[in-house]
Amino acid sequence: MSRIALSVVLAFAVAASVTSQDKKPPEKKELPKVLYAIPLIAKPGEKQKIALRGKFLADVKEVKVTGVAGAKVKFLAAKAAAVPNNFPANRIGDSEVEMELELPKDARPGDVKLTAVGPAGESNTYKLLVRDDLPVVAEKEPNDGFEQAQPVAVPSAVEASIKNERDVDVFKLEGKKGDKLRIEIQAARFGSPVDAMVTLYDARRTAIASESETVACPDPVLVVTLPKDGPFFLSVIDANDLGGANFHYRLVIRTEK
Repeated sequence: MSRIALSVVLAFAVAASVTSQDKKPPEKKELPKVLYAIPLIAKPGEKQKIALRGKFLADVKEVKVTGVAGAKVKFLAAKAAAVPNNFPANRIGDSEVEMELELPKDARPGDVKLTAVGPAGESNTYKLLVRDDLPVVAEKEPNDGFEQAQPVAVPSAVEASIKNERDVDVFKLEGKKGDKLRIEIQAARFGSPVDAMVTLYDARRTAIASESETVACPDPVLVVTLPKDGPFFLSVIDANDLGGANFHYRLVIRTEK
């Protein structure tokens, strides 16, 4: 082979090597991850718009619903979503999927499961918090002090939120000496960023009992026997003083034998 021919062969070999090195491997797509729903609580028998908040959801094209016959889901949009400064992205989420969901009237708590489908595959199965038979109470602001405490009945389920940083929600309830109450927050176990703490006070505003997360449950569950006749005050805060539009929770108050 002549020197000229050899030079041409080597030039082509070098060019092919450079081209091969320039090629980048295809970008790995992450599986979508659903953290929580906005609003947190779904209503059986109603059509409502719900956003699923989480990670790697901006490319999702479909949402599947399982666990209940007759449920209908319509995909609306998917997008990136901002995370407030100094808030933990792994709790808040940086993207969301918007959908329209219609549950049958007989949908029960624990039945409804949602899955987001993206280019890399399916997300985790998210168990949606569904209303039960308890009377529903909507939180009414302002309720951030004893003087502005919102009256609630026993039993009831309060649908509320920690609306901003360092927000305190205070509720007022009546009870008799010897009554045994079960006070429960439903939030973190359904992915809500709320890290709740509840405290029960007597009429003199002396703390009777307080609870945050336990080993058995990421949400506070407070079971207390009332030491005297009421009224009593119940405060709910985020233990990290965080709050915002996505910080929803459900406060369940009922008697226990």
